[in-house]
Amino acid sequence: MKYEFLSIKDIFNKYKVINVPYYQRDYVWGQKNAGRNLYKFIDDIFCEYDKSPEKDYFIGTLAFCSAKVNDVIDGQQRITSLVLILSVLAQKCSQEKINEHNKFLMPDGKFVIQEEDYLTEEIKSCLGLPNNFRSQGYKVDISKTIDKIRAQINNAWSGYQTNWYDGLYDYIFNHVKCISLEYTNIGDSLKYFLNINSLSIELSQSDIFYSILSQALRITNDTHSIFSIKQRISDLADNKGLSRDLENYKAYGNGYDRGIDNIIYIFLYSHYQTDPNISFLNETGIGKWLSFYKNEVFNDQLKAKEFVDKFLSYIDDFEYIYKTFSNYNTSLDVKSPIYTSWILLQYENYFDVLKFLTELFKNRHNYIDGKPTLYVTGTKNIDYAELSEIAKRLNLTLIGNYIKSSNKRLDGFISYISLNASNVYKFTIDDIVGNITIDSIFNLCYNDKKNVSNVKIKDESRIIKVIFALQASLLNDVANGSKEFNDYLSNILLGENFSIEHLYSVQEHHDKARLGNWQTKKNMFFEDVDFDTERFKFENLSLLDKSTNSSANDLEISDKLTRYKLARKVFGSEWEYLIQSLVEDSEFYKNAEIQALGLPERTLQNIDQNTWELSPNNRAFNIKLLELVIDFISKM
Repeated sequence: MKYEFLSIKDIFNKYKVINVPYYQRDYVWGQKNAGRNLYKFIDDIFCEYDKSPEKDYFIGTLAFCSAKVNDVIDGQQRITSLVLILSVLAQKCSQEKINEHNKFLMPDGKFVIQEEDYLTEEIKSCLGLPNNFRSQGYKVDISKTIDKIRAQINNAWSGYQTNWYDGLYDYIFNHVKCISLEYTNIGDSLKYFLNINSLSIELSQSDIFYSILSQALRITNDTHSIFSIKQRISDLADNKGLSRDLENYKAYGNGYDRGIDNIIYIFLYSHYQTDPNISFLNETGIGKWLSFYKNEVFNDQLKAKEFVDKFLSYIDDFEYIYKTFSNYNTSLDVKSPIYTSWILLQYENYFDVLKFLTELFKNRHNYIDGKPTLYVTGTKNIDYAELSEIAKRLNLTLIGNYIKSSNKRLDGFISYISLNASNVYKFTIDDIVGNITIDSIFNLCYNDKKNVSNVKIKDESRIIKVIFALQASLLNDVANGSKEFNDYLSNILLGENFSIEHLYSVQEHHDKARLGNWQTKKNMFFEDVDFDTERFKFENLSLLDKSTNSSANDLEISDKLTRYKLARKVFGSEWEYLIQSLVEDSEFYKNAEIQALGLPERTLQNIDQNTWELSPNNRAFNIKLLELVIDFISKM
């Protein structure tokens, strides 16, 4: 790095065209603080010229990098403002000075300020130069800034002769001076930029990352636009489930887009998982961590190319995998396990998708040389068949954790998708199925807040609905050939038409005659807590369409069973076989395909004066049916 004391004329003679790199902020002096920074800048320079035209005016330090193009590292606001001021001022100057200014603006036919996204074309448009400006695209209202400059000059500095304005024009070029720092290494210049900005307005973590990526693109002569990459990631980040907090990540900034940070984090967390400094990522943040510990990606051309290539591949792969599992313009096969995953992820409002993607990329597709990938051999195309296998394992993981009422629905998933030294799954599908403790469903309860006692019983209705939806979907799939299992699962689980039915109505307790029958005929419910405990149990629950559920709520059991027997709201008009299994002579027991499943009969028994008993086979029925569901899903 070298420094010199130079005039503005020296700067432009030296660099001719000044490039504004990606990581520079937008030009804001025209609008920020109602333009007061710009107003003071103009007033100070003009006053100094009017008072002492031979005296220099110092505007601080400007920093540049001349490694590839002439980047302005520090001073973009001042340089852009000077170009705009000179352009407005030239309109009051002599024709000779106007001609001189026009040459200044277009050295060798190229505009004096070059910026890839919007600034160059917007300024050219406002100055009447040929341009490709899109007025409907991104802009910073340069026209309004020029209007402010013109108004300030006309209001405070009008009425002078042409030669006075010519002199002011020359004064700005010759006597407005700065300390110029020049770097010849892109990596060093970026470090300087990051350092000075850490002391002023803090950059977001993603801004720092994009700054590093933009430099990596440049030193490798990659033709991808940093703005296009940024927009693509931003569009991806808007998708459901990607803006939740990552577990253990502490470096989100206030007001920043978590979805963007999360997408970048997954790549760094996966690709650099063996780096000795990876443990600092969660505290340091995606941008700062990369600048502290992996600065070779913007210093070393080979390292930069590797980084760029792998990150761009990651974005392609991330988009494909996310959109596949969210069925976004992918037309999933309704028979596929991925379709089931999509339904289960939707049910939880994509709450689990971020962790799923994090673990998938870390353990199976991390861009570490020599590690297995999800690509079809010899290509850079994700293997759909392998995604289907992973989806099957995801579904079994989710179901297993639902059954045991775990809030950590992805517990075990890492193990189930991990490979051994021979690149074979450590766990077979049979192993995963064997780890599911089906009888844990009988620990689940549905507390609808209509307690008759003070006993605290958890409400696990969201979990129970999944179990019932799986059971009901299999029954309807077996009984009818017109639709698929996943069609039914989506209809029952994601629609608003079904809810959990309590066999026991609160009227069994509130109505003294009905309660008396339970006590005398079944020797039950002498204590309030006993009623709540029994009513909320899994084995005393089922799934019923909401309209029937509402009308049957307080009915006596014989009337309820009539409603159950006639229930047919699956896809609007198909039988609700699951709840019909409680009723003798229902369609459930008449359907030959269902009967071929070999499920134990479980109709309610010993009905007497509105009291009843569950079938001794009730537990066996639920276990057998859920076993069939799990077997079906494991063989998708």
